[in-house]
Amino acid sequence: MSCRAPAPPLDPLFERWPAGRVIHVIHDTAFAPESFHPGVDAAGRTCKATRFSPIRGPGGRPVPYLYGGSTLDCAIFETVFHDVPVDAPDKFVDLGDFARRGHGELLPRRDLRLVDLTSEGLHRLKVPKQELIASPSRDYPVTVRWAQALHRQFGDVDGLLWMSRQRDRDHALILFGDRLENVLTGRRLGGPLSRNARLREAVLAAALRAGIEAC
Repeated sequence: MSCRAPAPPLDPLFERWPAGRVIHVIHDTAFAPESFHPGVDAAGRTCKATRFSPIRGPGGRPVPYLYGGSTLDCAIFETVFHDVPVDAPDKFVDLGDFARRGHGELLPRRDLRLVDLTSEGLHRLKVPKQELIASPSRDYPVTVRWAQALHRQFGDVDGLLWMSRQRDRDHALILFGDRLENVLTGRRLGGPLSRNARLREAVLAAALRAGIEAC
């Protein structure tokens, strides 16, 4: 089933992420953990679509974005294991592909106002989870339109919140960089995966639980 397009005006449910509540990220250690992806490459071309990014704001300006999770395990599943098919007979991740990634924690200095895309919020928007949250990558050009419509309609919304598709006991979120200047404090927890024993142990433990070979 393909994802239906949004039909503004939308009537979403909102959720508060309290100031000081940690957001976990697995980030490129060449940049600070609180760094937002610009949404475009060096030539100004729009980057490849993910579920809710990249989007453009009023006037067509790219909106920087940042994905995170409510736990470290969520951040690991949403990055390191993101492209591992659930039904694959053999599941493998080459940790060398993530050697430069590290674990970061973000602390908001104020409460964040997020659009709730958990079950209640999806009911309110009249869009099934299978279409918006669990749809395949071929639907990203449409799911991105939902993020863009919500961003444009609500000038005080900081991002979106949903139950992680990869680890559905945790929340995943995307934050809009044009709304959060000087709002997030980031800290690195150790170095990159290639020399961060604690992060490597966390990744290997998560892989073992999920039946994924990681080396």
